[in-house]
Amino acid sequence: MQYTETQLIFSPATPDNREILTALLAEIGYDSFMETPNGLSAYILTNIFDAAATQAAIEPVEGIFESLKIESKPMPDKDWNAEWEKSFTPITVAGKCRIRAPFHEPDATCPLDIIIEPKMAFGTGHHATTTLMIQQLFDIDLKDKTVLDMGCGTGVLAIAAKKLGAQSVTAIDIDHWSVENAQENAASNGTQIAVIEGGVEAISGHFDVILANINRNILLDQMPVYASALNAGGVLCLSGFYTADLDIISQRAQELGLQPAKTVSQDDWVSAKFTKL
Repeated sequence: MQYTETQLIFSPATPDNREILTALLAEIGYDSFMETPNGLSAYILTNIFDAAATQAAIEPVEGIFESLKIESKPMPDKDWNAEWEKSFTPITVAGKCRIRAPFHEPDATCPLDIIIEPKMAFGTGHHATTTLMIQQLFDIDLKDKTVLDMGCGTGVLAIAAKKLGAQSVTAIDIDHWSVENAQENAASNGTQIAVIEGGVEAISGHFDVILANINRNILLDQMPVYASALNAGGVLCLSGFYTADLDIISQRAQELGLQPAKTVSQDDWVSAKFTKL
């Protein structure tokens, strides 16, 4: 696969500004991001890269920056999935869950074994937000519950929920690549999960537990839909935002009738759990 790298150098290079640009670029097809000391590097398949669309996507927020420089260039043509596989290592969460690739041996000391094919979809477990969400799942009674994993990426959270006793799990992602990867991973783990391609409009029915590991701006925009789709007494678990954003996330949740239940944090990232009255 041929990828194009877009380097964004901006000031102030704050976490909020990185998150804003990440959200905007993700909407036009950028699927991988890396923080840099002076900004952000974003990656998109070359066959869908559009310089004008990239500029147009960030134009509405240019005013928040003191300076902003954008430069795009094609990356060397190589098998990026193969490159990722070379560096993919298993990860253990709270001593209870091991996330590994198919070519790694299972660890009998971890009761929850999850196989994730290391492809370019978010949610291998190596990012703090994924591990935080899995930690939250350990504290939720999932037995016979209906679960929605919104923005499922690889499907790792949906798979974990199913293996922890959920009756039915629905996983939704707007990215076709992620949907295919989540379906493959669900099959590899022997879990029956309904994986749907789409955005918030694809949510149908009501759920006992809703998981959303996305980013602050999308969460704030979509939380009313989550609250509406959540059964009374249900649990909403969110991540993908920094600790500095917890107050605004919590305020929005409470406006929607959701009460704070538990937060866990790691490396300035946080996961917040809420319950519906």
